[in-house]
Amino acid sequence: MNQLFTEIDDDLKQDKFLNLFKKYKYKIIIFVIILFFIIFFFIGKNILFEIRAKKTTQEYVYILNLISEKKNDEAKKRLEDLKNSKINIYKVLAISKLLELSKNDKNKQISLLDEAISGDIERNDKDLFKIKKAILIFESSDENKFFDLLNPSDFKNSPWKILSLEMLGDFYLDRGQKNKAKDIYNQVLKIENIPELFKKEIEKKVKALIK
Repeated sequence: MNQLFTEIDDDLKQDKFLNLFKKYKYKIIIFVIILFFIIFFFIGKNILFEIRAKKTTQEYVYILNLISEKKNDEAKKRLEDLKNSKINIYKVLAISKLLELSKNDKNKQISLLDEAISGDIERNDKDLFKIKKAILIFESSDENKFFDLLNPSDFKNSPWKILSLEMLGDFYLDRGQKNKAKDIYNQVLKIENIPELFKKEIEKKVKALIK
């Protein structure tokens, strides 16, 4: 008897499922098709990324070989193409290598950095390039340009926040604006979990300003 009731219950469940499927079959079919295309899209996207990454890696290794052979002109041409890569790490590597190859041309370096800062690269990398530009223009920049470059509000959540503030403080100190320098240094000291090396260096600068 129990077996009979179980079979009847199973049949009812099966009928209920079939009726539900008949009622919503078109929606279910559309859902399955959409799900299939989503899965196919992401799998295809990952495969394309891996192919592109492999090809770009080979290109970068070839460029490094050109540089080791002192074929800098050809290397620069290829790096110019590589810095337009869709893969962020290779954009950054290409720009960094171009900066290295242009070390005797300050204007070229600044032009490369401006392009990087305004370009489509990740925020943290942009902040690093801002630091590099700040080093290049430290002696020649006016206050407004330098502050705009290292504006503390732009570095609020940046891993380069401490270094950017220290450089900004050093800039004011170099220009004889001691109160502004002290202000910036104190902002650094208020940062939680500041590395001890930075903390000691900043404290030393603040003490020198008080004397």
